[in-house]
Amino acid sequence: MHLVRYHVAVSLDGYIAPNDGSADWLEPYGKIAMGFIGPWMKQIGGLIVGRASYDQAIDLGGWMWGKTPTLVMTSRPIEAGPQTVHAHSGDPAAGLAKLRQRMSEQDLDTDVWLFGGGNAAGRFLSHNLIDLVELAVVPIVLGQGRPLFAGVSTQLTLEHTASQPIGMGCVVNSYRRAPDRRG
Repeated sequence: MHLVRYHVAVSLDGYIAPNDGSADWLEPYGKIAMGFIGPWMKQIGGLIVGRASYDQAIDLGGWMWGKTPTLVMTSRPIEAGPQTVHAHSGDPAAGLAKLRQRMSEQDLDTDVWLFGGGNAAGRFLSHNLIDLVELAVVPIVLGQGRPLFAGVSTQLTLEHTASQPIGMGCVVNSYRRAPDRRG
């Protein structure tokens, strides 16, 4: 079914990055993160990223996701990007449908990782397209920064499904969409 899983590191005060978008605050936790994310990635066959997250990944030394089918939510064209990366503007559901089609064509019976950032996550949440939210809570208070979900005016109830300590005070909390309780 290719569930959409928003898996992201988040500070105790709910930010996924400082205002400048850097990931420096996560460096002390890199080893434990890789211990968790390596096995977790075996469940992932497609990626959704926002333009800022895509540009940041490219600036850090190139596309690190190899042949993984990827949807970049952007209104700007991607110049000379990897063959597996497709830009999409507009309706997130249409972009997701195209990504799922590409995954099916490759016989990928895996899930989609909504990698980031908060703007893309906010758009997918507003369109009720996120199946699982998996927060790697890092014991740091950033004070200000980029929100977990940007531009959201929708209320969505989630059910807690699991908590997994992964070391150094970090805990991965997992949530799924709750059934509609309107009567």
